[in-house]
Amino acid sequence: QAHRLEPDCPSALVRGIGSNGMAAAAAGSHAKLLRELRAISVGPPDIAHASPVAIPGGRLAQMWPVLAGAGKTAMVRSFLAMYLGLLLLGRALWSGRSAGGGAAIGLVGLFLMAYGFVGLPGGVPVLAVRTAAGFYCKGDPNDSSTRNARIRHAFQGWLARFSPTPFVRTGELCTVCPFLWSPNRCVGLAFERVWLQLEDEERMAVDWVFPPGGYDPSRPVVFLLTGLAPSKHWTVTGGFVGDAAWHLSTRLGMTAVVVVARGTMDTEVQKHLFHGARVTDLRQAILMAEKVTRAVAQEADKPLGPPIFAAGFSMGAIILGNYCGQYGQETGLKGAVHFSGVYDAVFNMKFEYSVQTWQTYLTYGLKTSFFTDRTFKEAVRRGVNMPLIFSRSTASVVDIDTNFVAPYNGYPRVEDYYLDMSLGAEDKWRKVAIPVLAVAARDDPITHCDALRAQEFSAENENLLFLITDRGGHVGWPWGSRPWSRGFDFMNEGIGLFIETILADT
Repeated sequence: QAHRLEPDCPSALVRGIGSNGMAAAAAGSHAKLLRELRAISVGPPDIAHASPVAIPGGRLAQMWPVLAGAGKTAMVRSFLAMYLGLLLLGRALWSGRSAGGGAAIGLVGLFLMAYGFVGLPGGVPVLAVRTAAGFYCKGDPNDSSTRNARIRHAFQGWLARFSPTPFVRTGELCTVCPFLWSPNRCVGLAFERVWLQLEDEERMAVDWVFPPGGYDPSRPVVFLLTGLAPSKHWTVTGGFVGDAAWHLSTRLGMTAVVVVARGTMDTEVQKHLFHGARVTDLRQAILMAEKVTRAVAQEADKPLGPPIFAAGFSMGAIILGNYCGQYGQETGLKGAVHFSGVYDAVFNMKFEYSVQTWQTYLTYGLKTSFFTDRTFKEAVRRGVNMPLIFSRSTASVVDIDTNFVAPYNGYPRVEDYYLDMSLGAEDKWRKVAIPVLAVAARDDPITHCDALRAQEFSAENENLLFLITDRGGHVGWPWGSRPWSRGFDFMNEGIGLFIETILADT
């Protein structure tokens, strides 16, 4: 999937070199950056290709927890109730039975349709949300001289023109629908893959995506952190990461850098698998970006490269927040914004609705794509009970983390792993020294917005800001009456607005 940018100077810039000095300078910067990136890239890992592990019982056997979990979701239960109610109502109207019998069937149908619309009683209870919708940050909201007040004002103005899709009323539909109808706008988007050598002898990939005119040193570089262990390359699946890379580069003229989590998409590892508490991979990628962009800037007699920002989604949001707490003033970032993450992963374990429903689908993806024959053997060597992993007893992400991730990576308990992953643990949140905006929805069915601890953290640390919406689901936020034409623009525009506001402030 690695698409190199050839030739070194994009054609749009090559055509302008003779007559436009600015275009020539931009083309020169682009060529120099490509040279630096290709010099620093160590290439893919020199290991034999690992085959996907043979799944005991096949993929179908792993589907049972997913089907059971889907049957517990309010979305599926409501759909089935409305569908059955519609069938009964139709039968009552067309059966030609006696008025009494037809009326009774029709009445049952109407009741089922009504329950389907408002929500069928029973099912897995949803953990009540205590965090109110709004913008949370430290400082006087009326004092326009402060950075936080300006960020708040910018987002309040932007939200005034945001119109949630009127016919997508639940968090589950807000989560599912954007993936079903959003076009893949990053198809064919060119990128430069760079391989980095990591401290544990593994290698990771980062994909650099440039504006149509090439690298612009006057515009920011933005790192994008993906969700949980995607199996296919971001240009193939599209989704929010690909859409963000397309938006930032094509619409905003920024350079986007997609962080490919080790062992995911089209990459392989020897034995050190991805896990959510590791922040050193992101650190290596940011240090690399600082080095190559500074080298290009210094050739142009400028001391520093462009500002670097980062945006994370779901698991990427958790890692990004934790990174900012771990490295404090040494993040190398000007700011960070993330969506649908948590700062307290231990608290999110209490979100039983997520555990019993949506996490079953995520776990199926992990079981069927995350493991190879090489990592399977390594897990057995480390004492992991792999038959348990592929049994129906391991049905949620919490189960995977308990039975596999924690023991594989040497954590005594899953809670220890979650504490290491969480910005909210061990006062790491107090060390955040750059503006970090966390965006979440109250109706998120996967990560509970109370696990951000917005009120508590924003009151004590001026660099922790929060935007909590009533609707949006998990990395969803469908926009307008024709949401399929907007893709993931809520998050795309939110990233751009945050970055431009920070830059204007400085």
